[in-house]
Amino acid sequence: MKGLEIRSILLVSIFSTVLLSGCRDFSVNKINDSIVDNQALVLGDVQYGVMRFGNSINGQSFQQDALITYNNYQYLGYYDGNRHVCVARRELPEGRWEIIRFKNYVFTVNDAHNTISLGICPADGSIHLAFDHHANELHYRISKVEIATHPESVEWDVSLFGDILTELEKGIPVKSITYQRFVQTPDGGLQLFYRRSGSANGNRMVVDYDPSEGLWRNTRQIDSHLGNFSDDVGESSSRGSYPNGYTYGPDKKLHTTWVWREKATQGSNHDLMYAYSTDGGFSWCNNAGETLINVISLNSPEIKVADISRKYGLMNTHGQSVDSEGHIHTVMWHCSDETFEAAGVIPLETRWGSPAARRYHHYWRADDGIWQHRELPVVAGNRPKLFLDKNNNAYLIYGSKMSSASMEREVYFTEGELVIMAATAKAEWNDWKVIHTEKGPFMNEMLGDTHRWNEDEILSVMVQESPEKHEPTTLRILDFKLR
Repeated sequence: MKGLEIRSILLVSIFSTVLLSGCRDFSVNKINDSIVDNQALVLGDVQYGVMRFGNSINGQSFQQDALITYNNYQYLGYYDGNRHVCVARRELPEGRWEIIRFKNYVFTVNDAHNTISLGICPADGSIHLAFDHHANELHYRISKVEIATHPESVEWDVSLFGDILTELEKGIPVKSITYQRFVQTPDGGLQLFYRRSGSANGNRMVVDYDPSEGLWRNTRQIDSHLGNFSDDVGESSSRGSYPNGYTYGPDKKLHTTWVWREKATQGSNHDLMYAYSTDGGFSWCNNAGETLINVISLNSPEIKVADISRKYGLMNTHGQSVDSEGHIHTVMWHCSDETFEAAGVIPLETRWGSPAARRYHHYWRADDGIWQHRELPVVAGNRPKLFLDKNNNAYLIYGSKMSSASMEREVYFTEGELVIMAATAKAEWNDWKVIHTEKGPFMNEMLGDTHRWNEDEILSVMVQESPEKHEPTTLRILDFKLR
């Protein structure tokens, strides 16, 4: 962290000058507030065992995507109060939500990892669902082709989708899968990224959907858990990567940033890593632009772009975005020596640092490959998502804990508000400020529709109202026009 501390100190001296010259007035107009389902699932009912990792299953930071727009229709994947997988759709901008409920499958655990991810392949109009995973076998459904291509011509019902599959490539079952993510490719294809095995020995995988034949191909490994790591906290011989995302830029490069999680009980996450691919994830380049010979690992050269010690309580799986000039950005939360001191706590007192000491940190890659760093002027809430407009102004959404809310497992809270922050490219994103707060209470981590944002710069955000106990609550989509 020392190199970043020096840079941050230099930035403090110019902060007020840049802030005054670059700050602008942003306007936030909420243009729609629609109810998807009044009975969306809340975890914690005794029938399904011990609750793990909070009670929100609809709206977790590692979902890519839960909410997606294609061809003027918006789609949402979620669990309803009867624990059924649901896919809802509406015609934009204010159409009525239609819901498919797959009643032949019941979600049977209280584990917030087991979210639903949605993908749409532009080349053939198929809709893909992957759901209910935490180191177990694949659950996957695919629709008929052209369902998303001609949405107005189809009746929205269960018959559009096939049976649940446990394999993608024929004859190759997918086991021990977690954190599935669908990503559209620049040529109209679709990819699925996921982790194989556990957090301390996980390998990242990717597989390609071939729309010409409706088949999945080329399952391949992105990174490896192997390697020996040692720091002032301890030693570790195994780990897993936790990506902030996989994002194609305007030049068709595929970018990923991530942190390593060591096999440890204290301060397990460390450092910001970066790699990119020019061939859709078959090969990867490091920050210096050199092609990596071997699968990405702890020992790969020039992939670490920021030193962040395990003692700073670095959280994993935040948001990232690529601007119009091809620069990758990410915002993550962690602590620092200064924020520990201000909060009156010490490092490693808790695994993720004291909530009062957490701050959001904006990292981005400049033209020369040197990574820049800003600390945002707010105490962090839950994990954020980042959006960049056509002028490269930045917007951040996150849940801020309401004053009366309690923390669960040091990270999760059930009563929050939606906060929108913004910063200008003109000020080199040094003028971050809160531009809107949407009163809750909401229980989820905030997820936005990146596809709709990229098309028309309308920000759709999924929120689920907080429960009084563990009863189902209302799931809504809020639409904002930001200027």
